[in-house]
Amino acid sequence: MPNNSRLITTTKRRNDVEKLDTIIKTLEDLKVRDLAVYDFENRSPFYDYFVIATTNERQGNAAINYLKKALMADDIKHVEGKGGTWVLIDTHDVIIHLFREEDRVFYGFDQRLMGVKRIV
Repeated sequence: MPNNSRLITTTKRRNDVEKLDTIIKTLEDLKVRDLAVYDFENRSPFYDYFVIATTNERQGNAAINYLKKALMADDIKHVEGKGGTWVLIDTHDVIIHLFREEDRVFYGFDQRLMGVKRIV
């Protein structure tokens, strides 16, 4: 008899990886800079990945629209900071932070996450 919890976990993991791949491809198509993906899968009960990228205002706004088209309708839970210098997009298991260069340096997320496995 199959282990249903293992099957659910495997399916969820596959869906998360597919979503992450879609997010990465979408952001790369927008030519964002310094794309970084951190693996929080065994570190947080709230999300599995942090995606951080440097954008200008136009790219940040375009990213919201392109991600809405690329992902499933209910994948984007919340967007904060549209048109600002730091855009946060919550896609449930993947949290996306889009910074203008000076804010990325100021907030220092990359330095704060040095102990977290970086996969991109």
